[in-house]
Amino acid sequence: MKKNYNAFTLAEILITLGIVGVVAALTLPVISENVQNIVLKNQFKKAYSVFSQAVFQAQSQLDMPVACFYWLNGGICEEVCSQKDPVYNTCTAWECSDGSKLPANQTGLRYDCQAFQNELFNKVLKVIKFCETNSLANGCITDKYRGTDKVKEIQNPNPEYPYNPNSDFSDSNIKNKYSSWILSDGTVIIKYGNVNSGVPVYTVDINGHKGPNKWGYDIFSFKIDGDYDGIKKISGITYAVEKGGKTTQEMMIQN
Repeated sequence: MKKNYNAFTLAEILITLGIVGVVAALTLPVISENVQNIVLKNQFKKAYSVFSQAVFQAQSQLDMPVACFYWLNGGICEEVCSQKDPVYNTCTAWECSDGSKLPANQTGLRYDCQAFQNELFNKVLKVIKFCETNSLANGCITDKYRGTDKVKEIQNPNPEYPYNPNSDFSDSNIKNKYSSWILSDGTVIIKYGNVNSGVPVYTVDINGHKGPNKWGYDIFSFKIDGDYDGIKKISGITYAVEKGGKTTQEMMIQN
């Protein structure tokens, strides 16, 4: 007597494996992107928490209402541009809308910025490396970083006016002029201006030198806001967003 065995043929197995391979090829990139987004979201939440807590701890340790902030409710007067750069078409001078000169404290108070920053980076945050200038050459950042002017140039390669190489967080500024710090967990913080600048704006790479090192993915900017009673909150400010990324404000809302 002959026994009958039920089994798949080699052709059927190969067809099945082919279908599985096609499905995997279509779904794995989506799954990988979702996983990366979740990781970056959690890293953003952690970095924001560490930085904001450190800011308020530094103010508390100084035992005074620290005057190093932007006004919570904007400038004292409404600003208008009074002079533009003829090459880059960017504003180089401002005045109040009524034509009067901007008040000295138009955007906020800055009297305590040096003392505050010394407390923040030397006594509160765990800094393992500091670059006063030349952050690229000194190893605080890598050549994977792009300044805001380079990002905008990629997004719009043929603008009416050229991008200012000395604009906010431009390629030249972050690599050669601005001060930066590396924290013990790898987080990189780049200050607007050098260490002695009174501008309380910081750009944070939430996962340090790990990729993607892109604005709106793992690079975000924050400013310190307050009033006469001192620092009140850390808010988001966006200088550039690379394709597919999110503004700092959007990330804060999500978290």
